[in-house]
Amino acid sequence: MGLVLVQGAAVVAVLALLWLLPEADAHLARARALGRRLGLVPPPVPAPVAPPIEQIAADLWRIGSALHDAPPGTPVARRRGWLAAYDDVLVAACRGLDLDQSLESYPPGARRDLERERVERMLVRAGLGPLRR
Repeated sequence: MGLVLVQGAAVVAVLALLWLLPEADAHLARARALGRRLGLVPPPVPAPVAPPIEQIAADLWRIGSALHDAPPGTPVARRRGWLAAYDDVLVAACRGLDLDQSLESYPPGARRDLERERVERMLVRAGLGPLRR
């Protein structure tokens, strides 16, 4: 009789495993949610929304240097692309450091160029270092 109970328990355990296994992720998510409600599992760490400031600084340096050191004869479309990318990274840096900028509000031209220079100086003063070679 004892052997039959052990074998029956083994069969039930295998069947339960086969029943739970296909949806293991859903079961684990429910278990984590229950653990959080009971205070047994810490809340999930929020994922960063923006890239780290070190990556932004590296992008600023790389794109700024490419823009500044562009050889004569570089196509205008490439320079405009670099400039647009540089402006995007400047805006991301300002957001990452919680600095005010209005670079996005100006169309290409003299006012945007002046704002770009102001933002560059502000980022250097904030400690982002030289933005190009």
